[in-house]
Amino acid sequence: MSKLTSHQEKETEILANRIMPKTDFLKVIEHDKVYYNALNQAIEFNVIKFGLLAKECNKILAKQTEQIIIDNIDKLCEWSESELKILDMQGKLRIQQKLVEDKETHFENVFLPQFNKEVEETNAHFDEVLNKSRELIALKEKDLEIVTEKMVYELSWWDKVNKPTQKVDEYRIQIYKPLKRLISAYDKKKEDLAEENKYKV
Repeated sequence: MSKLTSHQEKETEILANRIMPKTDFLKVIEHDKVYYNALNQAIEFNVIKFGLLAKECNKILAKQTEQIIIDNIDKLCEWSESELKILDMQGKLRIQQKLVEDKETHFENVFLPQFNKEVEETNAHFDEVLNKSRELIALKEKDLEIVTEKMVYELSWWDKVNKPTQKVDEYRIQIYKPLKRLISAYDKKKEDLAEENKYKV
């Protein structure tokens, strides 16, 4: 069986240090909340600025003549643009709030139940699947290398993960699921080969 290429070795380094789905999901939600708070603060400051500009501009408009308008057009435009900016940001704020709520709802009601189910299955069969994969690789069956080489690839990134991290549920799922699929593929391929050999003279 061939060893991993240098490109595959680099890939497995990246896989061993990747951000996991649950962690990533929570980070995205946290980022969205930070953005929401920053937007909210920006609105508050712009409302204050708009109020200050309103005082100045209302004085200008109270003496409204063509020349006064011309002399103060930049200030009047800034005041109008300030109001539009606030309205735009308020729209973004409502969208951002809904986005955060939708993501939190999805995380709690869809992602987490599925994740917990996968954790339970992984923990119940983890050692069995890992050991079985290593056993199948060790058999070095030529006709089944197409599958066992993929197992080598998966185990290669897993073996680069430090021991404490290997105990983290998210990481365990990431190795368990592909190895489980590959064991099934191995068994199916073996059955197909046995079936083909029955008809060979």
